Amino acid sequence: MTLAILGGEPTIGNPGVIGNPVAFTAQDRDAVIQFMYSKSGRLSFYGREGLLGRYEDELAAYHGVRYAVLTNSGTSALYSAYFGLGLEPGDEVIASTYTFLATVTPLVSLGVVPVLADVDPETGNLDPDDVRKRITDATRAIVVTHQWGHPAEMDEIMQIAQDHRLRVVEDSSLAIGATYRGRRVGSLGHVAAFSLGSSKLLSGGQGGALVTDDDEIMERANLVGHFARRSEAQVRSERYLPFVETGYGHNFRMHALGVAISYRRFRRIEDLMDRRARRYNALTRQLESSRLLRPPVTRPYTTRGSWLGYTAGFDAEAAGVDIDTYAKALQAEGLLVLPRGYHPLLHRTALFTRYEDGYRRQGPFAPGKRVYAEGDFPAAEAHVDAQLAFPHFLDEDDWIIDAYGEAIRKVENEIDALIAWRKQQTAE
Repeated sequence: MTLAILGGEPTIGNPGVIGNPVAFTAQDRDAVIQFMYSKSGRLSFYGREGLLGRYEDELAAYHGVRYAVLTNSGTSALYSAYFGLGLEPGDEVIASTYTFLATVTPLVSLGVVPVLADVDPETGNLDPDDVRKRITDATRAIVVTHQWGHPAEMDEIMQIAQDHRLRVVEDSSLAIGATYRGRRVGSLGHVAAFSLGSSKLLSGGQGGALVTDDDEIMERANLVGHFARRSEAQVRSERYLPFVETGYGHNFRMHALGVAISYRRFRRIEDLMDRRARRYNALTRQLESSRLLRPPVTRPYTTRGSWLGYTAGFDAEAAGVDIDTYAKALQAEGLLVLPRGYHPLLHRTALFTRYEDGYRRQGPFAPGKRVYAEGDFPAAEAHVDAQLAFPHFLDEDDWIIDAYGEAIRKVENEIDALIAWRKQQTAE
């Protein structure tokens, strides 16, 4: 059977058959309409009134903590978390080099130094052993990303934090609802932040949330992004009460329509998680017979929850072609796949390779800024460079997942033809 990249018929003739990664429904739309009528056109929350307060209370209860603060994005939620910890310019926070930029860019605004660390070669999560090596007298916190829904090794991370008097922030944007040893992510560290926007399972278009059991983090998160009425209702300590009228400079309120949509989706979170798991598990079964692709590992004491992201390991040596060529062959077959994952490693981006970064007129974005080079994080580089990323399946028909498996088998069966094509391309 001739590969599509060589002129044959593609396995999937119309890549657009892939479903909506958010899968908004008529019920989500109706939630907006009902809210607009019920509020008589008023579309802002200034306190914790109505639906916003109810959503926050239910989010907090879902995570087993006392407080939730909705924000206008996951980035704002992370900023609020870092500000809530009381981090100051020159402090250091250890983060994985394998995470989305928004995990660390709020630190830039606070003048805090992100210190990157390597990853577990199997899961791509933060490596506790490497974290230990990165701790200095300036280290104040660790931020963990539960990559593609798989919880990080939180027992070890929390022990390190306890030993060195550090705080732990969970970025659980990709793993809402996931569990680690029977406990839900977002309740394992001192504070958690996540997105309720973009293609996230609980997307309201734009939005985010912070959850915590810590009174001071909650109060500071309110003051930095929710001045006046909201802070007046939430802030009680003598230290911060004088500042409730003005707050500390930002407006992080989530749009009311986003709240309405996201809350409606939250009420059916178990169904949404089940739908994604069913499709990703079906994809895993398709990959089990592959000799070139290795499905992601889910350790037995974890569940993946919202599971936002599916990457499979590619064996370039067994294939005889590089991952870019292999991905092009699958793309020609109609598969929406990406070589090397969904985003670059942070230490490969300009913000972490250049000392002069343009953020301030003179000097780097924070005193003590770290810059990195290729080879500094060998496990992360080897892991990511072998990852093939698949779509965020959620509402696709079964035949689409089957077609992905068929296309993969087709390319593997014709790998010699692909190798010959690649050699010809190189020679030319």
